[in-house]
Amino acid sequence: MTEGMTATARLAPWRRSPVASLGLYGHFIRLAFLKFLAYRLRYYTGVVSYTIFVAGHYYLYLALYAGRAAEGLGATVGGLTVREMITYVAISWIGRSLYFNNISRDLARMVTEGEIAMHLIKPFHLQSVMMAEAVGEAGFRLIMFTIPIMLVVVPVFHVGAPAGAAALLWTLVSFALSLVIYSQLSFLVGCLAFAMKNIQGVLRAQMVGMDFLTGVIVPFTFFPLWFQSAVNWLPFQCISYVPVMIYLGKRTGPALVEGILLQVAWAVGLTIAARLVWRYSTRRVTVQGG
Repeated sequence: MTEGMTATARLAPWRRSPVASLGLYGHFIRLAFLKFLAYRLRYYTGVVSYTIFVAGHYYLYLALYAGRAAEGLGATVGGLTVREMITYVAISWIGRSLYFNNISRDLARMVTEGEIAMHLIKPFHLQSVMMAEAVGEAGFRLIMFTIPIMLVVVPVFHVGAPAGAAALLWTLVSFALSLVIYSQLSFLVGCLAFAMKNIQGVLRAQMVGMDFLTGVIVPFTFFPLWFQSAVNWLPFQCISYVPVMIYLGKRTGPALVEGILLQVAWAVGLTIAARLVWRYSTRRVTVQGG
């Protein structure tokens, strides 16, 4: 009887406690922060490039609104004044500097080079690890990238202040949810490498399409109503458009609650979808390279 109980105990699957799991993934957050800290000099050039992006939009929209004024047209386009439009562009790019990551590219590289095999035998879930690393990267970006960009862009282009203290707080919460949504979408794109092997074309399309669909380049209110209605059913507006509109004070009361709940729903839904796709993909994985 004792021998049988001992054998059963030996065959029992190993489990990590919730506290130990938090410690493990917290360690990955710390490692990701330190990894990017080692390459911090390259992010200083990013401050310049993002300033150029904002400057291009700044002068473009100044010309657009000046042309409308010269023709006696309204002072707003898509419900935004010229000052709100400049603020929209600046906050969009500042937010992008925080939530952006390369999860899809990193996962695709692991699959293509055969590195994924080693991750599959390690005692952790790669999706959780990559999300933890995204949090660590976001922490690094906040200190070494986002804040320096703000210090340059805000005074140079006279970016408007948030609609209020509450709007600023909810904007920060909203961008934190944007990080989760963006990361899980990227993870889903990276999982395509299991079936397609090489997804370089998909990655390029993602790079361009995400900036457009999230509203970083052009606000959704500039598009026809049918396009806005279609976008409302997709997660992309939750990445940039929703938090920036909260910052501008365009989402208050019920609209604010609706926007945050929509982000939470997509964050949870995409996390679950990514977990299911990962489980399906790893059961049919074929390793190349090594």
